[in-house]
Amino acid sequence: MATSVALEKLLRPLGVNLETVRTYALYALGSVMMVGVAPEYLGVWLVWRGMSLALPPWVYQWGDDKLYSLYQRLVLFFFETCTRVEVVMYGDADEALKKKESVLYLANHQSTVDWLVADMVALRGGSLGHLRYVMKDTLQLMPLYGHYFYAHGCIYVKRGNFNQRKMIASLDYLRNPNIPTWLIIFPEGTRYYPGTPKVIQSSEQFARDHNLQVLKHHLVPKVKGTWLVTKHLHDKFDALYDVSVFYEGTVDQSGVRGNAPQLIEFLLGKCKRVHIHIRRIPMTEVPQEEESLRVWLHGLYAEKDKLAENFFSKDATQRATVQKTLGGRVSHLGLWSTLSSFIFFTALSVPFLCTKMGHQLYLHLLMYGTMGSYAWLAIRSVC
Repeated sequence: MATSVALEKLLRPLGVNLETVRTYALYALGSVMMVGVAPEYLGVWLVWRGMSLALPPWVYQWGDDKLYSLYQRLVLFFFETCTRVEVVMYGDADEALKKKESVLYLANHQSTVDWLVADMVALRGGSLGHLRYVMKDTLQLMPLYGHYFYAHGCIYVKRGNFNQRKMIASLDYLRNPNIPTWLIIFPEGTRYYPGTPKVIQSSEQFARDHNLQVLKHHLVPKVKGTWLVTKHLHDKFDALYDVSVFYEGTVDQSGVRGNAPQLIEFLLGKCKRVHIHIRRIPMTEVPQEEESLRVWLHGLYAEKDKLAENFFSKDATQRATVQKTLGGRVSHLGLWSTLSSFIFFTALSVPFLCTKMGHQLYLHLLMYGTMGSYAWLAIRSVC
């Protein structure tokens, strides 16, 4: 306490408060650590990959899911525990997250934080390691992680040049009944940014041209990827989770909706509350035919649009009371569920940071791992 008071006195003449210093220190530490542990993470994964080569795929996947969960808990340590963001759950969340099931997770897309919200939901459902994403192909270019996501069971798709064959090949791996899966899809295909009105206007025109209801808060959902998933994994999934995410503070004082907070803003603690509405739909109610699914999916998004009115209303009073109106429940995350991972990766980093051999191993993993992942990308692109 005395130290904090002294620091505040020291910083006051500079026009800087202690909370700002803490926030940016947290941002720096989090950014460095989440990116910096990639070689160590790759090293542990390679050891497990080698040990499990002679074992059935589901055994490898079981261990990999544990490792993936460990890293994502580290991410949530910074993005949820340290930012102290309040998570409010609605709808079927309480009941759905008690179930241990394989899930097709469909969500609205408005921020680079949306994938982290899926982490928040899955951790509360005890399924964090089972997350796999349908991702845009440019994410393959991430050093080390780009290849790892593919090995974890994620699926890359290319905008404007959708390769159905490659997606089916990836889906076939997930058909194994011994590999529990939460497959995350953002059917809009790109983020809804009020700051880029051309994308929104194009979506609205598409809806009018095809006699579809014009959506006010979402882009028209694309059906192809979702249809392939439902076609090939319909019997795999127990349910579809229709997830709607709303970031508090998106609407300004004049009632105008702006862009949702992105990764850096979120890590800097600029979003105080995230609202997550979950509607659990049994997979038996999800159409398997492409055209039927197209109509059904647009209807689903029309319902999401109505829900969004509560959070993006111009009426400040309505926005302020939405939690009570819709029966939202604040969901607290236990400290140890994320702190344990921070401690693990801190301990893992010590020999890499403090020994000459550790330095060399770190650099080799970084250099050869990056080269290997790009070589894999080049080979896969022509196959």
